[in-house]
Amino acid sequence: MSCAKEKTFADDIVLTFPKDTKMKTQEFNEDSNEGGENLIYNGKIKSNIDVKYYENLLSPPPPPRDKFESEKEYSSRIKKLEDSLLKEKNTFFRNEEFPFSYSKNNDSDSLSNKNLQIVVKENDTIPLYKKDFNTKIIKKYYAFPVFIKNISDKILRIPTESKSTALYIYDDNLDKFYFARNSNYMICGIVGGIYSYIELKPNEILIYSYPYFKSGTKRKAKMKFYKAYSKEFQISIDEKILKNQYNKYYE
Repeated sequence: MSCAKEKTFADDIVLTFPKDTKMKTQEFNEDSNEGGENLIYNGKIKSNIDVKYYENLLSPPPPPRDKFESEKEYSSRIKKLEDSLLKEKNTFFRNEEFPFSYSKNNDSDSLSNKNLQIVVKENDTIPLYKKDFNTKIIKKYYAFPVFIKNISDKILRIPTESKSTALYIYDDNLDKFYFARNSNYMICGIVGGIYSYIELKPNEILIYSYPYFKSGTKRKAKMKFYKAYSKEFQISIDEKILKNQYNKYYE
């Protein structure tokens, strides 16, 4: 006798991408020199969504005008740059600007399972695109999608610092989950009086991707997004990655 898996809002969403996409597993610390967001989509639920990412939540300013460059030459150079970026974005990244606002009040502590539902599709492989800062090459990593839905009747403020969801691994010895990532370099935060956010309306969703780690031992895991968390699932991770964590932050 088998039990039917509980149906979720994410089951009817198809994520589309070229099926001949050649992907690789992201190596430990490989993300230290890469650009690109893990956010695929935000908005109303749709049956089909292209796997394209926001390259930057805030578009960088254009390069400055050269000392001996005329206004016409500068405009022409910027136009060629924008055209080349647009061609690249049509394949891997979204063209639209990210719709965000500013506030002095950070509401991230209010984001929990009371107003968000997280669904992890850990067996659904999709590509995660990242741009190498030095070579400008687009890397394509094996990843899985994480769906987040506003299940409340209020508009939620999602900080734009939310680059991705967070992976937590279960520690059998301490009977606790701890934050794990595919790197061990130090991450420095910036503290300020103003923060930026996007609005997530009732029943709207966010879709992130999360890269698979090098495989190894099956471990119990869950994804977190501020104080909201998913159901537990099994994931394969090389034990060396877990041993080489910069620090272990337990729940």
